[in-house]
Amino acid sequence: MTSSRTRPPSTTIRREGPLPYYAQLADILRRSITEGRWKPGEALPSEAELGNSHGLSRTAVRQALGQLVAEGLVQKEKGRGSFVRRAPIAEFTVQELRGFFDEMTEKGHSVSERVLEQELVTAPPEVAGDLQLPMGAKAVRLFRVREVDRIPICETETHLPASRFEAVAGMDLSGKSLYSILKTEFGVVPAGGTRTMESVAAGTVTAKNLGVSAGVPLLKLTALNYDEAGIPFEYFTAVYRGDSTRFELEVRPKS
Repeated sequence: MTSSRTRPPSTTIRREGPLPYYAQLADILRRSITEGRWKPGEALPSEAELGNSHGLSRTAVRQALGQLVAEGLVQKEKGRGSFVRRAPIAEFTVQELRGFFDEMTEKGHSVSERVLEQELVTAPPEVAGDLQLPMGAKAVRLFRVREVDRIPICETETHLPASRFEAVAGMDLSGKSLYSILKTEFGVVPAGGTRTMESVAAGTVTAKNLGVSAGVPLLKLTALNYDEAGIPFEYFTAVYRGDSTRFELEVRPKS
């Protein structure tokens, strides 16, 4: 006879007792996830399937899934359903001025990228302003998809002043750190910068590049970096998959 101490947890909804039906379903689904019966990235049964299999209303199922979303175990994708949330693959420390390649390889990850566009362009007005360039000045534009452990993590658009870095437009950047190239070839040492973060919805092209559904929320980082002389040398925007990325920020008391 199985004792109450070793009896496996119930997978059925108890119709009597103080615990609401949705909370019981959330507990059942939570155990299935934490015990590995559903893997990260795997789709959960539909709301209708969960309701039918547990004898619950669609409202109770949605409440249960909403609870797991709030706990960070599940993510919902519009038009696709609910999925077990992946653990963050890429973790960045915002205060540390390091390139994507350097930060990920230092943490033991395999990094690769696809350079989709590499060209000499007229710097857009907002880019020219931040890089302190005259209107109409040229910039080297890099449009890349960065992958960590073979999973696409972010899409970046970088602008560098062509007056200093025109040669970058013709360089092979695959498998290399841009910051290392700027240091060794041009003597640039990053010394500071500014960062702005916001949430955006994935457009069609970005969704395809990152392997997500159009409309899912992404993290957008806009950055301007300065060298040791205080001269801006890089302006970039990067959009990161929200299901695979985490940013760490350190806060201090105001002096």
